[in-house]
Amino acid sequence: MKKNLVIFMLAMLIFLSGIAPEASAASMVNPIQTYTYTEMTRDIKALAKKYPDLIQYRSLGKSSYGREIWAVKLGKGDATVFYNASHHAREWLGTNIVMEMIDQYSSSYASKKKFDGYDVRTLLNDVSIWFVPMVNPDGVTLQQQGVTAFPKSVQSKLIKMNKGSRNFKHWKANGQGIDLNRQYPAGWNLLSKRISGPASQNYNGKKPLETIETKLMYDFTYYVDPEATISYHTSGRILYWHYRTKKENYSRDYTMAKAIGSMTGYRLVAPSNSDSGGGYKDWFVSSFGRPGFTPELSYHVGETNVPVKMISEEWRRNKKVGLYVANEGRKLWEKKIKKVNMPITTFDSINLYDRPGAVYKTKAVLKPRKVTVIAVKGNYFRLNTASGKKWIPQDHYLKGSYNLIDLVKKPKALLLKEKTQLYNLPSISKKYAKTFPAGEVKAIKETGNWYGVQKNTA
Repeated sequence: MKKNLVIFMLAMLIFLSGIAPEASAASMVNPIQTYTYTEMTRDIKALAKKYPDLIQYRSLGKSSYGREIWAVKLGKGDATVFYNASHHAREWLGTNIVMEMIDQYSSSYASKKKFDGYDVRTLLNDVSIWFVPMVNPDGVTLQQQGVTAFPKSVQSKLIKMNKGSRNFKHWKANGQGIDLNRQYPAGWNLLSKRISGPASQNYNGKKPLETIETKLMYDFTYYVDPEATISYHTSGRILYWHYRTKKENYSRDYTMAKAIGSMTGYRLVAPSNSDSGGGYKDWFVSSFGRPGFTPELSYHVGETNVPVKMISEEWRRNKKVGLYVANEGRKLWEKKIKKVNMPITTFDSINLYDRPGAVYKTKAVLKPRKVTVIAVKGNYFRLNTASGKKWIPQDHYLKGSYNLIDLVKKPKALLLKEKTQLYNLPSISKKYAKTFPAGEVKAIKETGNWYGVQKNTA
C-alpha cells in the first residue's frame, strides 16, 4: 500500500543534558565566628563549585557601596520557598544560620543521609530553597568593622548619623541610615515618624521601597513566587507569624507557626490588629496570602549583636526549621497543580522551564521524544527529567505515543509531484500557512504517513 505524502515542519535544536558528579560531603562553612560579608561571599562561591548540580547563585544587584546582594538557590524542584537574613545590621547571626543550612543540607544531599529525620535528597529534588543570606551587606560591614571599611569621603557622614560615635555596635540601618525592615509597603503609612532623618536605627525613609536593598528583595520575591518565607532577625526567642492574616489562611499559618515554635522553643507572638507593618514578613503575608515567619534568634541582648557563643545553641534550635518549611511549601505547591498521567509525543526541540512561566526558561532542551506528562498548570506540562521536575509549554506535541523515526544522519529523498501542504505537526488539524512547490526534498523524520523536513527547505 502506498504512503500518502504529507509534509510537516520540524526544527532541530541541540539537547543539553548531563549532571556534574557530586563532590564528597564535608562541612565548608564555619558559623561560629563574626561572619563577614567577605567570608560569606567566599563560602557561597565555594559551595556552588562543590555542588554544581545542586547550588546556584546570582547577584540581585549592588548596594550603595558596591557590595553584591547574593541570592543562593539550593535544590532542583519546582516548588519554592525563600529565606533571608540580616535586614538589620546588628542581626547578622541570621546569616550564620542560613549559611549553615546551605552547607549542612547540601552535605546531607550529597551523602544521601537523612537530616533530623528528613530525606534531604528527595525533598531537594522536589523543592528549591532560595536564600538571600545578607540583605544588608553595607550595614553589617559597618556594624562589624566600623567606618574604616568605607571610603574616607563618607566616614564623617556615617559618624554623624551615629550621633558622633565611632562605635557602631548598635547600628541597625543600612549604609544610608534607613531601617530596611521598615521599608516594605504593607502598613508603611502607619509607622511612627519620630525619627525624621537618616539614623542608626528606626528611620522609615521617605517612601516605601526607597532603598536599593528592599526594592531588590521586593522584585526577587515576585520572581521566586515562594509558597512560604522565613526572615531571620534577633533577638528574643519569639516568632512573628501573623499580619492581618485572612480568616481562610489563619489555621494553616497557625499550624505551621506552632510547629516552628515547638522545634525552636520560641514563643509565638499573639496576633494584633494594631500591628503597624513595614516589615518583609508583613508585606509578604498581606500581598501573597501565604505563610511568612520572622524568628527572633537568641535570648534578648538589647541594641547590639548576639554573642558568638550563642550561635551553636541557636543552630540547634533552628537546624531543621528550613527543611520543615520546605516540606510544607512542597505540599502547598502540589495543591496548585492538576495531577495527570498522560503520554505525549513531542515533535520539536523544546526548552525546559524550572516553573510554569516565561521567566523560568532554562538553556536545557528536550529533544523530540515520547514523554509522560505528570501534571498540568496553566499552559504548561510537568515532566520528570534527570535534572528534576521540569516544565514545557503545551506546544509541538500530540497526545499518545508515536513511532518517530530519526533520518537526520541519512535523510530520505522525496519527490513531490505537485505543490504540497505543510503542517506544524503530523496532524491534519495542525496546518501551516505555507506549501512546498513540486520537486525533491529530504525528510529527516518519519512517523506513520508523515515526513518531517527542515524549515529552511521551505
